[in-house]
Amino acid sequence: MTERVMQPAITPQSGRSSAFASVVPGMAQAIIALDYAVMFVALPVITAQLHLSTAEAGGIMAVYGLCFAAFLLAGGAICDRMGARLTFSMAMGLFMLASVPGALAHQPEWLLAARALQGVAAAFMQPSILALMAGRFQGIAYRQALTIWSATGAAGLVAGVILGGILAQLYWPLIFLLNIPAGMLILWLVWRHFPAQPRSETRGLFTPGALVGSAAAGFTVLALLRLSSEGAPDYLLNRLAVVLAGLFLLNEKWSSRPLIGPELRQRVSFQASWLASACYMASAGSQFYLLTLLWQQYYDFSALQTGLLFVPLAVLIMAGNRVYRGLAGRYSMQQLLCLGFLLCAAGFYLQGSQALTQQSLWFVSGVILSGIGHGIVYPAIFSLGLSGVATDLQGRASAVIVTSQYLSGAITLAVLGLLLGKGHSASEWEQAFQWLTWAAVAGMVVAINAGKMVKAGEHSADS
Repeated sequence: MTERVMQPAITPQSGRSSAFASVVPGMAQAIIALDYAVMFVALPVITAQLHLSTAEAGGIMAVYGLCFAAFLLAGGAICDRMGARLTFSMAMGLFMLASVPGALAHQPEWLLAARALQGVAAAFMQPSILALMAGRFQGIAYRQALTIWSATGAAGLVAGVILGGILAQLYWPLIFLLNIPAGMLILWLVWRHFPAQPRSETRGLFTPGALVGSAAAGFTVLALLRLSSEGAPDYLLNRLAVVLAGLFLLNEKWSSRPLIGPELRQRVSFQASWLASACYMASAGSQFYLLTLLWQQYYDFSALQTGLLFVPLAVLIMAGNRVYRGLAGRYSMQQLLCLGFLLCAAGFYLQGSQALTQQSLWFVSGVILSGIGHGIVYPAIFSLGLSGVATDLQGRASAVIVTSQYLSGAITLAVLGLLLGKGHSASEWEQAFQWLTWAAVAGMVVAINAGKMVKAGEHSADS
C-alpha cells in the first residue's frame, strides 16, 4: 500500500515570488465574493430593465446558491481526483464562459442559466482554492496565505456591495463582463505560481457518496429556501432531503469508497472544524445579512449607504485576521477559535440590546468586538481542519467544511426570517441577534471540547 504524501515537494522560490503567490488564492476568493455581492445589489436594476417578475428575480438569486451548495461535495471529490490546479482551471474557465450569456441576457432564462453555471463553477473553485494553498504553503507561510484569503473574501463582499450599485447604474452587463479579464489574470497567476498535483489513482471521478451527498445538500438548501421565502415547510422537499441524507449516511458507513474516509473521520481537528464552521455561519457569517436587513428594511438606507457602512466592519475583520496571524504561532487553533467566538458572542449581545439605537457606544462596541472575532475565527477554522490532511484529501475535506457552513447559513436564513417577521419591534431584532449570540457560544463549546480531545489523544499517545 502506498504511503500518503502530506505535502508535495516544491522547488524553492524567491521570497518575493512566494509572498506574491500567497495573494493569488485571496484574489480567486475575492472574485467569488465580489460576484455574489454585486449581483445581490444590482438585481433590482436588472429586474426593472429586463421586466422580470418577483418569482423570476428570486429564482435568479436562489439558483446560484442552490447549485453552489449542491455541487460542493462533488467539486471536492473531483479536486482530489484530478488535482487542485487543473480543477481550479476548469472551474474558472466555466465561470468566465457562463459570464457571456449573463452579459448578453435579454430573457430571464438566459440569466437563470448563467447564474446556475456560475454557481456550479464556484462550487468547484472553492475546495480547489483551499487545496492549492495547502499544497503550496506550510507553517507560517500557510497561515499567512489563510489570513490574506480570509481578508480578501471579506473585502470582496463589501466592495461588491459598493461596486454593484455603481455598475448597475452605468451598464449592468459589466457585472458579468468584468469577470472575464479578472478570471484570465487569476488563471495565469495560478499556473505561474502553483505546481500541478499528481492525479489520484482512484477510479472514477465521482463516488456514490459524492453524488448522494451533493443531492442531499441541494435538496436541503432548497427546502430551507422554500421555508424562508414562504414561511411554511414544503413536505415533499423535506422528505426528499431526509431520505437522501439517510442514504448518504448509510453509504458512508458501509461503502468501501466513502466520501469521508476513516483518515478524515478519525481526525478530531477535522470534526471540530466542520462543526465550528456551522457555528461560524450561524453567527459571524450571518452578520452581514442581518445588518443589511436592519439598515435597509428598518432604517431605509440605500444599497450604497449600506455598502459604505460595511467598510468599517470589513476593516475590523481584516484587523482580526492580523490578530489571528500574530497569535497563531503561540496558541493552538482551538484556543484561537474560543477567543474569536467569545468576542463574537459578546459583540452580538451588545448589538442586539441596542439594535434600534445604533449611535450608542454599546452598539458600536459590539460591532468592533464581533468584527475582530470574525477575523480570528474564519481562518482558524480552515487551519484547524486542513493542516496535516493529505494532499489527495484536501479537496473533499475543504468541501465538507464549506458545505457545513452553507447548510448552516440556509438554516439561519430561515430562522431569522421567522424571528424577524415584519422587523418593526426592538424585541424582534434582539431575538435575531440572540440567535447569532448563542451560535457563537456553541462555537466556543466546540473549540473547548476539541482542545480537550486533542490533549487526551496526545496523552494516550505518550503513554
